Amino acid sequence: MKKSLEKLIEEKIKLTELVVEIMSDAAYAERFISKPNNNRQPSMYKLLDFIRERKDIGYYDRPKLVLRATPRQMTRYSLALDILCLIDKDISDDPNLDRKLLWLRANRFKWTKLGRFFGFHRITIKRRYETLLDKLCIKLKNNFDNFDKIFN
Repeated sequence: MKKSLEKLIEEKIKLTELVVEIMSDAAYAERFISKPNNNRQPSMYKLLDFIRERKDIGYYDRPKLVLRATPRQMTRYSLALDILCLIDKDISDDPNLDRKLLWLRANRFKWTKLGRFFGFHRITIKRRYETLLDKLCIKLKNNFDNFDKIFN
């Protein structure tokens, strides 16, 4: 029995929302991944530590809070990398630009900034993003028969 049009549209919307959610979770998790560290050279990621004495105002004895990515965020991060690798010549004319567009949008850059960055109008960039998501969802649906188990 063939699926009704409503169910097909529902599945497509659901898959699109899952891809967008996975990409945004991965972009958020990237902030918590530990940065490269070389103890022999000064690193741009190290913050200056000021030595404070107990008599100073604002002195606290608490250790610094270090946030790390959760296992769910790391699996989403690896899924996002796999999704970005699926963007090839069969989906777009310029896969590198589309990968950058998808990742920058996951980092919640505004359409006007993206348009200026890529040299397009904001509406053109938005349409390109939507068509990219559409083609990517079709490819994901064709590649994975049970995408519910993979993405949930």
